[in-house]
Amino acid sequence: MRSGVDARRVWELETRHATGSLKEQLEAIRQRVAGGDAVAEAMRSANGYFPPMFVQMVEVGEATGKLDEVLLRLAEHYEHQQSLRRTFWFGIAWPLFELVLAVVVIGLLILVLGLVGSEETVFGIPVGPTGSILWFVGCGLVAGGIALAVVAIGRGWLGPQPMLLAMRIPVLGKSLESLALSRLTWSLALSLDSGMDARRAAELSIKAAQNPYYEASLPQVTGAIQKNFQFHESFASAGIFPGDFVDQLEAAELAGATTESLLRLAKEYEERARTAMKVLTAIATVLVMFVVFGVMIFAIFWLFFNLYMKPINEALQWQQSGQP
Repeated sequence: MRSGVDARRVWELETRHATGSLKEQLEAIRQRVAGGDAVAEAMRSANGYFPPMFVQMVEVGEATGKLDEVLLRLAEHYEHQQSLRRTFWFGIAWPLFELVLAVVVIGLLILVLGLVGSEETVFGIPVGPTGSILWFVGCGLVAGGIALAVVAIGRGWLGPQPMLLAMRIPVLGKSLESLALSRLTWSLALSLDSGMDARRAAELSIKAAQNPYYEASLPQVTGAIQKNFQFHESFASAGIFPGDFVDQLEAAELAGATTESLLRLAKEYEERARTAMKVLTAIATVLVMFVVFGVMIFAIFWLFFNLYMKPINEALQWQQSGQP
């Protein structure tokens, strides 16, 4: 787009190189752009396929004639987010594999013990095919419940309080804070740089933080901006944003270089976010390893006592009962 290629040609090329559902969405955008619609309007009609922040930024970019710059910034942002997620999942991949392997081994143990005629129970589950099915279903429900709880807390389905409690946990809280402020400062800088009005910029940046605790402050912050308070005063009025964030925002406004200072601050928080993701990965790895070790140790002791010690004790008792 910066080189002057026609917008219809741009979307035609993007559609040609895409696959799956993305190809369908881009084809719909290509058709609407060819018909004279704005890109943002075409994206907004995709039933939520594109993130709200992405659509809003594109709309502002079109209105201000800075769409190419906005798209470059968005590309950097989403590549950064993808890098953080990839770091996390790569970090816990091996412990998760060990956990799944432990679950499978115990499930097979329950099945085999039932097939050889044992009448024991494992974790209170009767051995045999039925017990094996119950074990796998139970583990699946537990894993699904944990995943659902994490998603619910992250998306604010349970309100801001669970996130507040998580942010008060040592180490974990600082990690969540850095990740949220990284997104917030970047979005605020990009919004202001694109020419968006102050209230809308603050609203969009707080939502981009993806933190229910910070999002709960949205009415207070935007209300203060409507009363012509400066950004640092508006964020400070919520009473939940870190002091260093508010102080640097104040310094940027006093210097008259809010966008540039916020971009530098966003870079700083991005570095903190990378460190935070490494910390979260380490925490998740340790927790998964504890679960793996716990399951394996329990299985070893169960096998030792029930398949080795118990038959010996029963044999001794039988021998003693047979003495005159």
